[in-house]
Amino acid sequence: MDNNKKVMIIDDDKEFLDEITETLKLSGYEPIPLSESHKAVKEILKIKPDVVLLDLKMDVVSGFKIANELDKMPDKAKVPIIAITGVFTEKEHRLLMKTCGIAECLTKPFNPLDVIAAIERIYPNE
Repeated sequence: MDNNKKVMIIDDDKEFLDEITETLKLSGYEPIPLSESHKAVKEILKIKPDVVLLDLKMDVVSGFKIANELDKMPDKAKVPIIAITGVFTEKEHRLLMKTCGIAECLTKPFNPLDVIAAIERIYPNE
């Protein structure tokens, strides 16, 4: 599979970033790892990825804040966001994710192939 989709992964866990980066490469995606959450919005606007995998709990800037900022951007700057979390799993968190414009959520721990399946749900039949 060679679909040339750029997938930005934002997570402050470098080991997780490495694992997901490798999975995406092997699946034909162009992964763009970023461990510095404070640079996320600027990098997303610069790189214009097709999809963002976004950890919700990070030390400097939360994924909720990043998603909310992106959701307020003009339509041409919006990008589908797949949240990744091991912490925010309650019903009220799901509502907050929806409010922030998050398209889907994967709960850690998950199989790396679940990421591929989530991306394919956003971009079916490509």
